[in-house]
Amino acid sequence: MRKYGIWIVLFLFVAFVIGQGVTTVLGKEETKIDQNEIFETIQKGYEAQFSIRGKRLSMDKMYDTLSPYFTDNFLQVFTDENNQDVKRSAQYLLPTKEAPFTFSSKTKIVYNQEHNLLYVYERNMKTDEYQIMTLQKNGDKWKLAGYHENKQLLSEIKTYEKE
Repeated sequence: MRKYGIWIVLFLFVAFVIGQGVTTVLGKEETKIDQNEIFETIQKGYEAQFSIRGKRLSMDKMYDTLSPYFTDNFLQVFTDENNQDVKRSAQYLLPTKEAPFTFSSKTKIVYNQEHNLLYVYERNMKTDEYQIMTLQKNGDKWKLAGYHENKQLLSEIKTYEKE
């Protein structure tokens, strides 16, 4: 009887180890969304962009300051508009020093699995417009990929909001 007990324990242990391995592999395909990480990325991106406004910085310095928070495509817009010949305050990229979100239950996050995008949005009651930040997964980190203000909620958001 003791012999069978050892084999049962060994079998259960092996099944557990294999089960953990499968869960880990399957878990890599899932996209985990940490709300605090998303909100922190948005806040730090706004702060980083504001910190270089009006300063005469080299393109490399601008890129180094912003690249931890912005996708390369979004940065390309910024650097194209702020090259050595034409220095602007870059208010078109992100319009204010602070993110337009309360980071509360009013701030919504919708995930577009097909394009691996996050839409973070909130309706601004003063302007009656939606403030929408698009984030894209870059490696293991979410980065800012776009900003919109709109009276209507974007159709992409409405589509994925229902899922």
